[in-house]
Amino acid sequence: MKRYHSNMHQKIAFTCAAALVLPALLTACSGGAGSTGGDTKAGGATNADTGKPTEISIFANQQGAQAVDSSNELLKEIEKKTNTKLSITWVPFNSIKEKTKVALASGDLSDLTFVDNVYDSQVVQMATSGAFWDLTPYIKDYPNLNALPKEIWDNAKIDGKNFGVPRPRPLEGGWGVHVRKDWLDKLGLKVPETMDDIYAAAKAFTEKDPDGNGKADTFGLTGNVDADGMGAYGWVENVFVGASGKWKLKDGQLVPVIYEPGQKQALEWLKKAYDEKVLVPDFAVMKSTQAREQYMANKAGIFGSALNPQWLYTDALRKIDPQADSYPLTYVTGPEGKFAGKDSGVFGMFVIPKTVSEAKLKKILTFVDQGNSEEISTMTQFGLADKHYTIKDGFKVATEQAKIDNIPDVTNNLLQIFQRYDKYQRAYYNGIPKEFYERNKKIVDDRSSFSKPDISTGLISQTALTLGPDLYKKIQDMKIKVILGKEPMSAWDDYVAKLKTDPQFVKIIQETNEAYKNKNK
Repeated sequence: MKRYHSNMHQKIAFTCAAALVLPALLTACSGGAGSTGGDTKAGGATNADTGKPTEISIFANQQGAQAVDSSNELLKEIEKKTNTKLSITWVPFNSIKEKTKVALASGDLSDLTFVDNVYDSQVVQMATSGAFWDLTPYIKDYPNLNALPKEIWDNAKIDGKNFGVPRPRPLEGGWGVHVRKDWLDKLGLKVPETMDDIYAAAKAFTEKDPDGNGKADTFGLTGNVDADGMGAYGWVENVFVGASGKWKLKDGQLVPVIYEPGQKQALEWLKKAYDEKVLVPDFAVMKSTQAREQYMANKAGIFGSALNPQWLYTDALRKIDPQADSYPLTYVTGPEGKFAGKDSGVFGMFVIPKTVSEAKLKKILTFVDQGNSEEISTMTQFGLADKHYTIKDGFKVATEQAKIDNIPDVTNNLLQIFQRYDKYQRAYYNGIPKEFYERNKKIVDDRSSFSKPDISTGLISQTALTLGPDLYKKIQDMKIKVILGKEPMSAWDDYVAKLKTDPQFVKIIQETNEAYKNKNK
């Protein structure tokens, strides 16, 4: 249930910001098992010391199936410990991008407003025009926030400043490939290491009845695409080009990966999968929730995903097949060797509108700092001690009451707001058995020795801010046409050749390289 409280929102009327944002809008329409560290009171005082609860409105991402009601026991306990009264607008993640753009454009902002992309053109232009508080000088006064890895704060900077509190994620163990290991075992296949191995497994999952029901109703690959990128199939491109994101470093220069031979190889691989019905036929129009549900419904064998839902998937699948095992691959070997992506550590951020007074800003930061404490973070990951979990052999084990209170769904939402940095956060999911958690931790550790970050994180090209969204949508449209066979593969070669002489794209490349050089001086 979504709840809107317009009286709790701040109204922003920046004429200069609106002038900057409107062109961008027109163009762009297109948890860990444990933490360490003490909890210090931020700025010398907590909200609890001030007497009257601090009222804070929050615009938040809803990852669970249902929003967390204001009467929820866990949320009330958080309010009690932080001495706050929270008014939360939960926005389902399928519509968070669209709703965020509308909120930013209208100026109808909550005290803490979540933006899922730090470098969205609209966010960057509003930040640099003064719509949000620059938090850079305040961070040092809040010990839990200050304890976040410097790399995360650096990756969340806009024009050298932090205009929001990053929603932290581990730097390792993020996006990868999940494969139904029980299906591999059933069909006598090894755990895939190369793209050829993955294709062979995907084809077998499609053609050899891995669920044993005698029907041709399974697919090798499922997932969704984004308007400006390959979404859950992005790993295919990453492996073939040997890089994360849209850029690759070659001879000291950043080069668009779409220029790389690996990009064409990725399209050929996906087109073959589509033509041979290994790839789910409606992949181009599927929503992320539909793809995930298809995988958890025992209808697909390979799915691009973050590491932490491993147990979410396996638990759901075991209600259908008790032997099910969604197995995250440690790496996939491509033309340039083993590949696993390294995250930026930033999964969006919470901005605070400049219409909030400095006095309230400090109270909000105190609240956010408390949310990053071990005490609150533990609650938002596991629920209440002795009620929703017990500790056995040093490992938190979910109780039956946790299922009754729908704790996995509740905590999945609360973790979008309250989260402490934990290297192994992605190894954990509420209710996960210890052996799966330990297996996931090993994957995190193993990936760290060769994982590759998106080298363009934090690099801003003004031309890309205004023209990039529309340009990358056109690039994505061409990719889909090629995969579906609506355009021949030669059309991709022609398209790339034209891009190489396009003055605006050439300018984006120049500006991005200048930003890279300035950042690395």
